[in-house]
Amino acid sequence: MQYIYSRTSTLEQSVIAQSELLMKAYPDASLVEEQASATNMDRPILNNLLKKLVKGDTLVVYDMSRLNRSTKDFLVLLENFNTIGVNLIIHSLGGQSVDATSATGKMILTIMASVEEMNVQLMKEKQAAGIAVAMEAGKYKGKQQSKKTVAACEKALKLLSDNPLLSKGDAAKAAEIGKATLYRYIAASTNN
Repeated sequence: MQYIYSRTSTLEQSVIAQSELLMKAYPDASLVEEQASATNMDRPILNNLLKKLVKGDTLVVYDMSRLNRSTKDFLVLLENFNTIGVNLIIHSLGGQSVDATSATGKMILTIMASVEEMNVQLMKEKQAAGIAVAMEAGKYKGKQQSKKTVAACEKALKLLSDNPLLSKGDAAKAAEIGKATLYRYIAASTNN
């Protein structure tokens, strides 16, 4: 069986383009999509897919970053594939199936995983440098809350104004947000 694992890191990103590209290249594969960060390996859809894989199955991903963000995580995953007998196709490497069981294949994948991890670290360093410059110039506002979160916070504040005996925790729960989110919203509102 051939599976495509298509993933984006956030709900704001669309997984559609990646999925369509891979389905066109591998039309007989079964598509599995997920929108979750790769900063940890706790991705329910990927974890369920990995449990289904058996000897002879093939997993197709667009690039290595779809599976992992650290070389260590990738090597653990690669070792599991080798143990089970699962093939791995990384589309961005020309769609070549990489023999993860051979010494050469494992070396190539290890180097590629290290390069992916380095790229992530370099991106974080550039982001931190940009934030520092923006903070120095007084232009940095931090991560902005989504419209959905703002609307929920406004709902919680309305509940509080309508019922002065209601606690902030209960208002946050009724608005389906965390208490800390509401407190941050209130603090940001009073600082502006």
